[in-house]
Amino acid sequence: MKVSNKAALILLGLGALAVYKYNKMSEDEKIAIKEKGKKIFDEHISPLISSALGLKDETEAVLQENSIK
Repeated sequence: MKVSNKAALILLGLGALAVYKYNKMSEDEKIAIKEKGKKIFDEHISPLISSALGLKDETEAVLQENSIK
């Protein structure tokens, strides 16, 4: 039980540090971070989600999303 408490405290501390550093950034740095995160998401996470849903490309994803609504 102590290991999970320590891990939770470490994650909480890292999260607080990230928020602190983000708040200290200039607007240009914040924009650069957001663009970098979007690029990483588009290159690595989006294909994983598409493959998990069985979608071949973005147009098929849009078509399926519209049919759900």
